Amino acid sequence: MNFDGFARFYDGDYRDYSDDIALVLKTARAAGRSVLELGCGTGRVLLPLAGDGCDVIGLDTSAALLAIARSKLAHHGYANLGYANQAAADGSVKVRLVQGDMTGFELAEREIDFAFVVSNTLMHVTTQAGQLKALQCAQRHLRVGGLLLIDLFNPDLAYLEAIAGIQELADWWEDEESGATVLKWSTRTVDAARQMQETVFVYEEVFADGRNAQTRLSFPLRFWWPDEGVMLLEQAGFAVDEVCGDFDGGPYQSDSERLIFIARKR
Repeated sequence: MNFDGFARFYDGDYRDYSDDIALVLKTARAAGRSVLELGCGTGRVLLPLAGDGCDVIGLDTSAALLAIARSKLAHHGYANLGYANQAAADGSVKVRLVQGDMTGFELAEREIDFAFVVSNTLMHVTTQAGQLKALQCAQRHLRVGGLLLIDLFNPDLAYLEAIAGIQELADWWEDEESGATVLKWSTRTVDAARQMQETVFVYEEVFADGRNAQTRLSFPLRFWWPDEGVMLLEQAGFAVDEVCGDFDGGPYQSDSERLIFIARKR
C-alpha cells in the first residue's frame, strides 16, 4: 500500500471529517493523559489530543505522512521530543512521532493510558494474524487497565456487492498549494469469503493551465465481524467494555454505520 503516495491528498480527503474526535477525546480523558495513536497519518486526531493536554505518541509507516504531521506540530508549537512518561523541560505538552509498523513496533513506554486506531486503519493489516499482532503490540505498551479504542466500518455485504466495480466520483476539492481541482474517483470490489474489500482511488488533478495528472492508489481492507473482534481482543489480553455502532456511544446493531470497540487491558 502506497501511503507515501497518498500523503499529499490526505488532508484534502479528510478536510471536513471530525466525527471521531469527540469520542477519542472523551476516552482519553477517562483513561489518562498518555496516548498512543496507531496510524496517525498527518496528525488529524493527534493535534486535538495535544490541544486537550495529552502527551501523544503518533505511530505511522509512512515517512511522507509523518513529515506533514511534523510540520503541523511545529506550526502549532508542540515539541516532538521525549517520551510520554517523561516531563518536558518546560512542563508543556509534547508529541513524539515514530515511523513503524503497528504489527511489530517496540517503544520504551510500557505504561501508556490509552491507545487507539480510527478511520478503518486497522483494516489495512490484511490478515487476521497480522491484526492480532497489532492488538498484542498495543496491549504490551498499555498499563493494566489502560484502554484501547478501535474504529472500523460495519460491513454491509449487500451494499458492498451492489456497488462492486462501479466507478463513482467520491469527492472533489480545490488544493490550495497546487491550485489544482482534485477529483477523487473510487471503485470498490469485495471478496466476502476472505472478508476483504479493495478500493482503488484515482486522484485526478486538473490545473488552471489545462494540465491533467492522475494518481492511482489501491487500498485493500480486511473487515471484522463483531464476534471476531471480541475474540481477537480477548486473545490479545483485553476485556471488551463496549461495542458501539456510532461515535455517540450508541449500542452496535446490524445496520450500524460503524463498528467501534472499547477494550481494557487485563
